[in-house]
Amino acid sequence: MIRSQNLRLLLYGLGIVAIQIILFRHLRIFGAQSDLILIFVLWLCTNKSKTYCLLLAAFLGFFQDAMTDLWGLNLFTKTLLVFILHGYLNRISKNRLIFWQVLLIIYFSALLHNLILFGVSTFSELFSTDYILLSFMLISPLFTSLVGSFLHIVKEDS
Repeated sequence: MIRSQNLRLLLYGLGIVAIQIILFRHLRIFGAQSDLILIFVLWLCTNKSKTYCLLLAAFLGFFQDAMTDLWGLNLFTKTLLVFILHGYLNRISKNRLIFWQVLLIIYFSALLHNLILFGVSTFSELFSTDYILLSFMLISPLFTSLVGSFLHIVKEDS
C-alpha cells in the first residue's frame, strides 16, 4: 500500500525532474549543468532504505531519460550510484556535517555519477569531443556540489 510519505516523495521527485528539465537544463556554465535529481537521490540515501532508494532512483532516472531522449543512461547510472553509495551515505548521515564535508561528498558522488554516465555513453558514442569530457568531469560535479551544498545550508537553517 502506498503511504502518504512515499507518495509525497515521489511527487517531489517528479517535480524535481520537471525543474531539472525546464530550468536547470538551460542554466549552463561552460556547457555543464547541475543535476538536481542526483542531489535529491543522494539526500534520499541518507534516510531511506536501499530498496526504496533504488526503486525511486530508477524511476526518476527513467523519467529524466524520457524527457531528454537518453533512453536508459540516467536510469542505469543513478541506480548503480545508489547501489554503490547507499551504505556509506546512510552511515554518515548520523553525523552532523559541515559545509565543506557536504561539498566534498556531493562532488565525489557527482564525479562518480558522471564517470559511470560517460563510460556507458561511450558505447553509444553520444559524446565525441574532449571539451565535453572536461566539462563533464570537472565543471558539472563542481556545479552540482555547489548547488547541493547551498541547499544543505538552506535546509539546516530552516
